[in-house]
Amino acid sequence: MLNFDDIKFDYDPYPIGRARGALAPDLYEELVDTFPDDDAFVSMDFNGVKHSLSQHNNEPGYREHLRKNAAWGRFYNYIKSESFIADTMTMLAAHHINLGLANISTRERARKRLKALVKGKPQPHLPRLRSKFEFSSMPVTGGSIRPHTDIPSKVVTMVIPILRKNEWNDDYGGGTSVVWPKDRTRSYNRTNAYMDFDEVDCVRTYPFEPNQCLVFVKTYNSWHAVWPMTGNDSSILRRTLTINIESS
Repeated sequence: MLNFDDIKFDYDPYPIGRARGALAPDLYEELVDTFPDDDAFVSMDFNGVKHSLSQHNNEPGYREHLRKNAAWGRFYNYIKSESFIADTMTMLAAHHINLGLANISTRERARKRLKALVKGKPQPHLPRLRSKFEFSSMPVTGGSIRPHTDIPSKVVTMVIPILRKNEWNDDYGGGTSVVWPKDRTRSYNRTNAYMDFDEVDCVRTYPFEPNQCLVFVKTYNSWHAVWPMTGNDSSILRRTLTINIESS
C-alpha cells in the first residue's frame, strides 16, 4: 500500500527520507475521512503534549475502530504482514541503508529451531521483527514532542500526516525536526534520554504535508523532535499515523 518509488534520503547525521504521494489518493482520502474521533485518544503529556490511540493506549477503542472501518482494517493487516517488513528492509538497502536484519518467516524460524533440536545444538537466537502503528494527535496550541532518539527496540519509524489538502497552516509549525545537542558530549543517546528544546539546535525540519511518509532509522544519534506549535485554536489538531518496526 505504501509507495516509496520517489523517496529521497538525507544521511547526515542519520538516515531520514521523505516520500511524497505515499498512498494512493483514494485510499489516503478514505483514511483521512475515517480517522478516529478525538475522544478515543489517551493523553501522553510526559515528554511533550500528545494524544495516542494504539494497542497500548485504549486498546479496546483501537480494536473497535479497526473493526468498524474497513480501510483501516486493511491497512492494519498490511502493516502487520511479514511482506511489509521485508519490503521496507529491501527499500532501505536499495538506498545504502543495510541494517543487517532480515525478518525470518514463521515457517523458516520453526525449521531452524527443529534442525538445531535434531542435531542436539542450542536453539539459535533469531531476533524477531514486528510492526505496529499508532494514531496520534497534538493540539496546535503548544502540542510538541521533546528531543529524543527513540527506544532501543525500535528499528524504523514512519510518520504519515493525516490531513486534507490546504487544511494545514504552515504558520502552526508541526514539522518533524532533526536536532543536534548543543553539548556534543550528549550526542550518543542509545537509551533514549530526552532533552529540552533549548538544549538542541535544529538541523532541518521536514514540513507537515498531506500524503507524505517520513522514514527514519533508529541510531545512537537519531535526535528528532516536534517543536511546540503556535496556533491559537485548540480544536485544530496535528493528526498522524506513526508506524514502527521493532526488534524483539
